[in-house]
Amino acid sequence: MSEEEFVAWAGKHSNAEWVNGEVQLKMPISGDHDEIQFWFRAVIQNFVERRKLGKVRGPQFTIRLPQKPSRRDPDVMFVADAQLSKLGTTFLDGPADLIIEVISPESTQRDYHEKYFEYEAAGVREYWIVDPLSQTVSVYTLSPAGRYQRIEAKNGRLSSVVLPDFWINEADPFKNPLPDVQQLLAEMGTNAQ
Repeated sequence: MSEEEFVAWAGKHSNAEWVNGEVQLKMPISGDHDEIQFWFRAVIQNFVERRKLGKVRGPQFTIRLPQKPSRRDPDVMFVADAQLSKLGTTFLDGPADLIIEVISPESTQRDYHEKYFEYEAAGVREYWIVDPLSQTVSVYTLSPAGRYQRIEAKNGRLSSVVLPDFWINEADPFKNPLPDVQQLLAEMGTNAQ
């Protein structure tokens, strides 16, 4: 299917991605996946809005990547102010500054391998893979050579390079209940305005 055909078709079907001419259908997500995804979006969106850093989109907002022609729907993505001219009404034309993907049983290969290499090649500056199955969070930042390097946790805390002063505790996304968004933002020094 051509990209144009996919865009027309996807208007009627929202749970699919397009990669190099092929449509990839995605299974419905679980309640846990939805809660983790929503929590990350809430934390990052509040952080970004309070610091006036850019825009946050997801989960059904498309990113268009030209290196291996694709249209992906990241769970959460951050677009810095400098990139906002590439942000359209229904998709981002080019790489986001930060992408978070939450793993589902059917998306393990896609998120750990396919999207990892696509995002790296496209220049996505930071990629977080949140895996409820193994209860791990893997964070990668793009090196000057254009390759992902893993960011290791320090004292149980994972920090962003793209969003200075943004961090979570490694176990946060897997707690029940999830940590309070406002309390976490206050701990980061990002209070309500």
